Amino acid sequence: MYIPVVFMGGQYNHLIVRALKELGVSSRLIPQSTSLEELKVDGLIMGGGPHSVNDGLNKLGRTPEIIERCTFPLLGICLSHQLIGKVMGGEVVKGRQPEYGRTLVKVLETDDIFLGIDREFVAWASHNDEVRKNGGRFTILANSEYCDVEALKVDKRPIYGLQFHVEVADTPRGKDILKNFTKLCKN
Repeated sequence: MYIPVVFMGGQYNHLIVRALKELGVSSRLIPQSTSLEELKVDGLIMGGGPHSVNDGLNKLGRTPEIIERCTFPLLGICLSHQLIGKVMGGEVVKGRQPEYGRTLVKVLETDDIFLGIDREFVAWASHNDEVRKNGGRFTILANSEYCDVEALKVDKRPIYGLQFHVEVADTPRGKDILKNFTKLCKN
């Protein structure tokens, strides 16, 4: 199985590759300039990064186009979660209170990505912006005290967004969530 990670400039992007390899999945970092036609993958993960989607989608390479057109499983983390929300018609705004550190995520809908995961779990967050409003093209799967959309799923497509970081040790169930995503890539 091959699931590359789009490098979005974030400090944790390489940890996603490492976590996938620990799960027995072939992975590597790929640039934002990679086109959908170049992707011969079982799934794709887009990492976090220092930019804001509100600074312009043109600064994020071909990732908006991939989100809009792909049919294979896709997971967006942090910045890429916000990008999925924006591409799918949601509103991304400055958070009421930025989340840095541990946060308690509350699962609202148990979808494939949260199979076997408790309804509440601790996760590591590191963001200023957040998806606030749903544009009607995705379902909100989880929230937290300060973030209305901690997780989302694009309607009728295997595309997920997570505001928190599954690739770090401070998200104890992160590898289980990542493993659930890899199972979606086998189908």
